[in-house]
Amino acid sequence: MNKEQIEKREVKKQQLKDKLAVDQQCSFLATWWIEIANSIKETKIEWSLEYLEVVNQNQYDFWMGILKQEPWIGFSFPDTVIHKGDRYWVHELFYSNYPSSLPLRYLPKLEKWLTNSSDNVATLKEIVSKLNLSNQPIYLFFIRMSPVIKMDLFDLALIASDDILPDHEDLAIMAIDGSWLIFKSLEQEWVFGQI
Repeated sequence: MNKEQIEKREVKKQQLKDKLAVDQQCSFLATWWIEIANSIKETKIEWSLEYLEVVNQNQYDFWMGILKQEPWIGFSFPDTVIHKGDRYWVHELFYSNYPSSLPLRYLPKLEKWLTNSSDNVATLKEIVSKLNLSNQPIYLFFIRMSPVIKMDLFDLALIASDDILPDHEDLAIMAIDGSWLIFKSLEQEWVFGQI
């Protein structure tokens, strides 16, 4: 086998690795996150994605193909929801502004909201009121998943449901500039605060 054949084989091998990585991420998002996106879409409120995924150059074309297939095609997401690079800047802003108070799991060092309610919607509305927040664009995301939803705070409060604020994932609602955060942990702990 000559040098050119070896290089072609290595390129094909890398392409296969990139395609498998994209397929795996798409499958994960399609089986869990897409339900949340569908719930938001059904409300007819205005929302967008800051990013669905951040990928390297080699994975970008695979993602462009995926967005034209079910279940993604029904959203008509623009190509811009897939960003080239390696920076999940919303997640990075989140972690840098709100470090964890615990060594083994993430919980921001913020004021705890004590509630007897298991109603996530009611708790969210109580915290928004307590912080005296005005309507403004916010990021809604799950800390172990790439998609970051952008919408208005009062729209989120209006459409919030257990489908959109599920119990089985850490959830962050953050100001666009990172100046305040409402966080719900998997363990149903709510914390909030401003920097």
